[in-house]
Amino acid sequence: MKRNRVALIGMMGSGKSKIGEKLAGILGFKWIDMDEEFEKENGSISDFFEKHGESEFRKKEKEILKRVAKLEDVVISTGGGIVKNAENREILSSMQTFYLHCPVEILWKRVKESGRPLASSEKKFFSLFEKRKPFYERFKKVQTSDLNEWKVAAKIAKEMIVPSCVKIPSSFQKLVICDDFNFPPSDLTMVSENVKRIWEIEGIGVEDGETLKSISSVSEIWKMFLKHDLTRKSVVNAIGGGTVTDAVGFAAQTFMRGMNFNLLPTTLLGMVDAAIGGKFAFNFEGIKNVVGVFGTPSVFINPIFSLSLKGERFKEGIVEALKLGIVHDKELFDHIEMNFDRIIKRKYESVKKLIFLAAKDKLEIVEKDPYDDNYRHVLNFGHTIAHAIESESKNTISHGHAVAIGMKVESKIFSPQMAQKIESVVQRLNFPDVGIASIKRWIDKDKKREGKYIVVPIIDEIGKSHIEKVKIKDILKTL
Repeated sequence: MKRNRVALIGMMGSGKSKIGEKLAGILGFKWIDMDEEFEKENGSISDFFEKHGESEFRKKEKEILKRVAKLEDVVISTGGGIVKNAENREILSSMQTFYLHCPVEILWKRVKESGRPLASSEKKFFSLFEKRKPFYERFKKVQTSDLNEWKVAAKIAKEMIVPSCVKIPSSFQKLVICDDFNFPPSDLTMVSENVKRIWEIEGIGVEDGETLKSISSVSEIWKMFLKHDLTRKSVVNAIGGGTVTDAVGFAAQTFMRGMNFNLLPTTLLGMVDAAIGGKFAFNFEGIKNVVGVFGTPSVFINPIFSLSLKGERFKEGIVEALKLGIVHDKELFDHIEMNFDRIIKRKYESVKKLIFLAAKDKLEIVEKDPYDDNYRHVLNFGHTIAHAIESESKNTISHGHAVAIGMKVESKIFSPQMAQKIESVVQRLNFPDVGIASIKRWIDKDKKREGKYIVVPIIDEIGKSHIEKVKIKDILKTL
């Protein structure tokens, strides 16, 4: 990663403070908000304006910029008028400076009731924007109007991270972790609409979510293959979360008895679990992943994508990585436990290591049992309960949230000696408690069911586990 200084500029209301704090967490840099620095030294900005005027404020502001610009490994959220001064602009040019652009109409809605001295009237605010605009546009522009703070921070982080690639050795599946945006060549790219919008990726947009994992949606994907005259020799890229890679993967694996395809997961859950291992399934009659096939596409993981996720979506991936640590890899579990706060803040180095360890672990498990006949069932830790919760809630409870609950419940039932250790880490994710009327009927329909029995993972110690067959009636009785 480049060791550097970053400055964020833009009008008031553009999100410089919130984005700056998140960006600093990702890069592992110190974050400085210049307005906060000013108020520490001089009191309220509004009061200072009233007593001393804008000219005196700008002098003080310049002094602060000169001082903080000498620091290393820092993200600086500047004031909106910092660009008015030529000397300030020269200092900003010496750093990696990004202009957070947003239409003035949206900015005014955000600040009109803020009480800020320079937002006292709409006319004055619009005039101020037009005067500053030429100065802002001398710097690299980042659009913020329809993106949340994590998405904008991720887009800026992309500019800061020096790309590097590593291939995880495996006889089962090609898996490359590479933080650049040069995708493998294809005849057709299908990409999540949300990902397409954020990262401006060319391709056929598809709406992600559990509704995509249905026979009707898969049929639409087959129609798209026909429309583009694809053959068995064609290559399809699937870019998106687990529902996109599952649905497009299933369609590609069954179209003309199997065609070539690559998976490029964009959620943390997809990177550590869903896109790895060659299983593709969709839901049927309300039952999770009950219809599916096997395949071995190449997987290309760019960890930068994960930085843009909303809070719960990001935590879903941590849950699945934690599961892998519990059942297979104490190093991964310890990494999550010891670096939990850094991972939650999305410090890139910590997140990337989590992805590497989890992806490696998933491949190791799959290589031992590629067709899910035996040992691979350890990956279902927490999932018997989770899938039942998801089905009963009609997928209003996310997969990661359900697995977090499932791991706590299943460890208490089947591995009570490890329950407290597991729960202590799961609880730090702060998923809200949920009330579910009845999950018993869904457990009886679970795809892991073998007659009167169901296969469940038993945790021997952190990083070691085995599977056992348990009578379904005994599970239902305990629940």
